[in-house]
Amino acid sequence: MTHLRAPLTFAGAMTQVAGLIGYPAAAAIAGRAERTIYAWAHPGSKTVPPIDQALAFDAAWREAGGVGAPFLDAFAFQLGLVVERQQACARALVAEVGTVSRETGEAIAAALSLTHSTPSPLEALRAFAEVTQAGDAIGALQQRVASFLPSGAGPDAGSTGVSR
Repeated sequence: MTHLRAPLTFAGAMTQVAGLIGYPAAAAIAGRAERTIYAWAHPGSKTVPPIDQALAFDAAWREAGGVGAPFLDAFAFQLGLVVERQQACARALVAEVGTVSRETGEAIAAALSLTHSTPSPLEALRAFAEVTQAGDAIGALQQRVASFLPSGAGPDAGSTGVSR
């Protein structure tokens, strides 16, 4: 059965290289059995060639007339995804901080309005709602900040880039 290999993955890169230079040649480059090359080319594989062998595969790919560098291209793409997730998390943190600023400002203003003359029950209810919203916003910010903690230091520790 043919397995679908997503472009710009390490399995896809191994399939490209082995498809051009042949699985026996790839096995010789890696100093491994051919079944290892097939395993690296399988989309469900949890293993990939070490970096020095990936470099050798890209060099062999080029030497055989291939254009580009499949492992380098896959690595660059995967790195780009990681960086984008990190930047997205930082952008989400900025948005959370903005929400907390707005909500706490509204809560403070509503609470201060209770100090003028005799507040109405509606004003008290509005202040309570604003303070509750500010508390919720701070809770969300706390969760976002926790995603930046190093491993073992809080909820979702070490998983920077986690979107909530």
